[in-house]
Amino acid sequence: MAENENYAKSGPTKEKSFVSPYATLRSVIGLKKRLSKKMPFRILTLCFGFILVLTPVQGVRGETVSQDIEVQTDFLKPLVPSATALTHYTMGVVYDMYGLTENSIDEFKKAATFDKDNYLIYLKLGADYARLGMMEKAIDTLGAVSKLNPKDVQSHYLLALIYSTQKEFDRAAQEYEVILKSFSKADPENIEVYGYLGQLYYSQKKYPEAIRQFEKILTLDSKNAEVMYLLGSLYLETKDKQKAIDLFKKSIEIDPEHDGSLNSLGYLYAEDGNRLDEASSLLERAIKIDPDNGAYLDSLGWLYYKKGMYDEALKYLQKADTALKDPVIYDHLGDVYLKLNQADKAKKSWQSSLEMQPNQDQVLKKLDSLSHLPTP
Repeated sequence: MAENENYAKSGPTKEKSFVSPYATLRSVIGLKKRLSKKMPFRILTLCFGFILVLTPVQGVRGETVSQDIEVQTDFLKPLVPSATALTHYTMGVVYDMYGLTENSIDEFKKAATFDKDNYLIYLKLGADYARLGMMEKAIDTLGAVSKLNPKDVQSHYLLALIYSTQKEFDRAAQEYEVILKSFSKADPENIEVYGYLGQLYYSQKKYPEAIRQFEKILTLDSKNAEVMYLLGSLYLETKDKQKAIDLFKKSIEIDPEHDGSLNSLGYLYAEDGNRLDEASSLLERAIKIDPDNGAYLDSLGWLYYKKGMYDEALKYLQKADTALKDPVIYDHLGDVYLKLNQADKAKKSWQSSLEMQPNQDQVLKKLDSLSHLPTP
């Protein structure tokens, strides 16, 4: 069974495909130029003036007053900073609406000088820095948001997108983990969130944590064939083959057409050299469902190898190689070619396997045994 499709079509997602793409970041922070015309400066100035005049402030007893009403200066002094911060924040939002990002940054920075503890100001400021490609400033500013409001999720989402565009996938994954944990606390019966967390932990190779997430799903949905399949695949990563086999069997009992479980169980039987007839039935069923799946073709080819049917094995492994370029397929091809007394092709296949995935001890040993043979 080919390594890159070890979990068949619906297996845990690889880390680079888990994180959101650059296009998502552009969409979220509004990098695309807006089609609307810029607001005339005179109108912006009028808006600014009206905001100054009409910004409500709270009186000592809680009643709302307006700044255009004459009030004593001493009474107003402690109230002006928050009102002024709101004014600049509102102007920043207005500038953002019209794509005037540099102007909005200036306003949000002014707002922050009057209200240093308002996380929303820093959230807007960080998004605007990202919009202009000032990623380091965006990261620093968004990092301040979670300190001011640990419950905020938006800042972590923006940070995850930024780290993704910078190909810092581990840091992006950390931000996604914060988001998903927050969602799971808010909605402890949301199966989808546990699934995302499981996928995330898989991408980080935190297999025990991933297993716990999928087991939580089974406590809520005990007949979920897909989750049983994913759990079985994860138990293979932790070298617990028997648990994996049991889960694949249960998955097939619930859904006899689950091709991933059919393939995985059939491959395990073939690999062990036991129950080869049952393995053949399972793999043929998987291929009938998805005839062009390179992993499934590889599994069937390996079964024929185990049966000593090398010509038949070669036919299916060559089909697998056409459908999927994978180091395990090349390793299997090398074994078949050697059995067919084609040592030169075996050597090339093993070399191809190592080019895709270096430091495979078993493949290196096979090549070493053929080191006296020159490559044609």
